[in-house]
Amino acid sequence: MFKLFNRNLFKQCRVVHQRYGATQKLSTRTFHYDQSKYHYLITSVGQNKANTTEQLQFLEVLVRTIETERQMMYPQTQQLATNLLVELQNETREVPCEVLQENCRLGLALLGYSAPIRTEYLRILTIDGGGIRGILVIEMLKKLEELTGKRIFDLFDFICGVSTGSIVVCGLTADPLRTLSEGQELYKEVSRKVFHLPGTLDVLSGTSRLMWTHAYYDVDLWEKLLKQTMTDMRIIDTSRFANVKKFCCVSTTVSDDSLDAHVFRNYVLPWNVESIYHGSHTAALWEVVRCSSAAPTYFGDFILNNQVHQDGGVLYNNPSCVAIHEAKLLWPNQKLCLVSLGTGRSPNKRKMDSQKLYTQKQMQSLFKDTAIQTSSWKTKFLRILDAATDTEQTHHILSDLMEPGTYFRFNPYLTNMVSMTECNKDKLAQLEKDALMYYRRNEQKFEELAEMLLKPRTGLTAINDFLFN
Repeated sequence: MFKLFNRNLFKQCRVVHQRYGATQKLSTRTFHYDQSKYHYLITSVGQNKANTTEQLQFLEVLVRTIETERQMMYPQTQQLATNLLVELQNETREVPCEVLQENCRLGLALLGYSAPIRTEYLRILTIDGGGIRGILVIEMLKKLEELTGKRIFDLFDFICGVSTGSIVVCGLTADPLRTLSEGQELYKEVSRKVFHLPGTLDVLSGTSRLMWTHAYYDVDLWEKLLKQTMTDMRIIDTSRFANVKKFCCVSTTVSDDSLDAHVFRNYVLPWNVESIYHGSHTAALWEVVRCSSAAPTYFGDFILNNQVHQDGGVLYNNPSCVAIHEAKLLWPNQKLCLVSLGTGRSPNKRKMDSQKLYTQKQMQSLFKDTAIQTSSWKTKFLRILDAATDTEQTHHILSDLMEPGTYFRFNPYLTNMVSMTECNKDKLAQLEKDALMYYRRNEQKFEELAEMLLKPRTGLTAINDFLFN
């Protein structure tokens, strides 16, 4: 089909190009063959509005072409495609053709398009790591839904999760119809299967796995359950769903000389911006969770695309800074409202500090041999311990930097500190009680947040949008 291009097609492309207001002057000398191909597809989608079947066929080809060849498309061509997809999406919003709408959403996500914000603030949600203590997060999210009468993806424009936070986020997006209560039960069920109370044989097999694979728990079982619950849908394909907003999950990539954050995105950044974090958008949801939750000594490393991934909490157990950076790349001129959810802390910090010191002394006595002290086991174990205490440092910094009334940090106090792999029913029930008690003590703060999340855009903000966007 693409071999049939001629000067008549080129003239047709020029008309379409001028219609959308592109500023670059076109000529047969500078207008390359590949751009003609893209313009032909764009024109074909726009001219077949009366024939939905044919239009959909051209649209699917256009979206696939954008995904595979976007780097070869001129910025003006990308803008032309963006304008067309936005127009098509608006025109067919009331038409019962969900497949067409899904392709429009995916195409716009691949082009780096971000829909205008309809509320006063750009609403960001971040979820810390913490293993099974993610139950606390789900309980707090349920309270937010009760207060506002809206689902989580309708309350936030951008969501970022790390480790257990990635499990919560990807679990909700894998099935957009899944409620928080259903997600919570699924979360518990998977945890019971993976972190069940060990018998003597389990301890021996776990120790053996730790010796040979640096993973105490059954990685094969964990990955099997992830594939069943998260599916093999690519993270970018979640942008097809109308009720799924932009989100990302963070892992840590390990090389010989450094540790770096890796951001899995369900969006692509605009052509003219670049994140300080390496990232990708083609991994399957189960792979995203596996990478982000690859806690050292618990599940071991995960290799994806020739990169070694560890738990994102090794670097960013509180991913708020990553979320702010990514969101500002998508909406550079928007005021922020940040909601950060922690996975619990002890009410007796002094006691925890002394316990931490005692644990370190114990470990020093256990690893007297120099060779063992420098082994990767100890290094990995210390990293995850350090990450568990790092969330509040980020919180203190953001408290000083964020505009008053736009930053909300919720991190419940726990009756008893619960390990990341706890599966005792009574202790899990206590987590839910702790979350409820925390909500009651901070009910006014939750109500203030609910009001902030639903606050409509003011006239002054609309003027700012007109001037800078």
